[in-house]
Amino acid sequence: MCHNFFFESATYSCLYASVINLITLTIERYLKVVHPFCSKKNIKRWMTQVAMAFAWIAAILYILPVFPTTVVKDGNCLPYFVWESPATENIYIIFGIFVFFLLPLIVFIYCYGHIVVVMRRQMRVMAGHAGGGSQMNASQIQSKRVKWNIIKTMIIVSVAFVICWLPINIYFMIIRNTTQLSNIYIGYFPTVFLAYLNICMNPFIYATKHEGVKQILARLVTCCKCKGTTAVGNDSGNSSNNAGRMQQTPAGAAQP
Repeated sequence: MCHNFFFESATYSCLYASVINLITLTIERYLKVVHPFCSKKNIKRWMTQVAMAFAWIAAILYILPVFPTTVVKDGNCLPYFVWESPATENIYIIFGIFVFFLLPLIVFIYCYGHIVVVMRRQMRVMAGHAGGGSQMNASQIQSKRVKWNIIKTMIIVSVAFVICWLPINIYFMIIRNTTQLSNIYIGYFPTVFLAYLNICMNPFIYATKHEGVKQILARLVTCCKCKGTTAVGNDSGNSSNNAGRMQQTPAGAAQP
């Protein structure tokens, strides 16, 4: 109970799972842009489902070693308190920083850098093969706009990840190397807030920048409006029919 409710291990699992999902999404974008034919042929729906499940399982497994280190002292829940040795604690902390911060950065830089190189090469090839037809040029412009919009979206997501996750990683590195915890404990809540903010802002970034997400949201809004209009129309029709029957009832009752 101490670990789950006071240390908020469930919410930390959500944070780590979101980072793994972001890595998976980056790799998926990389394969679709750099290796479109191979990814279309080999990437199946079940692979996406396995990747989603892996993100949650890996995040939960990372939290499990903290359970034995959590104790209650003077009525306070103290996680990361009892370790077998300082080396074990350092290995755990360094592993978390590498997997959930440095590794995503490496994946972002490699994948998006390679994507930009490949897209520039494709644009040069398309410009060289352009035959001068207006329809051909319009198609190329549309394709270029869509691809660069995807890149801008993922770059914004990556920059937001760095801004939101760098403070909490620096904070944990500082807190593990100081004994004056009361002076720096106030920095815990702002840094954790930034990490939570990151997983909340990603859907809004996709909604405002990604054309596919905007189209899906537009269809959902239109569908909801249509259902609402149909429901109002049905209610109005039923009310009119009921009113008509109520007006006819007295006249029929007056006849012998």
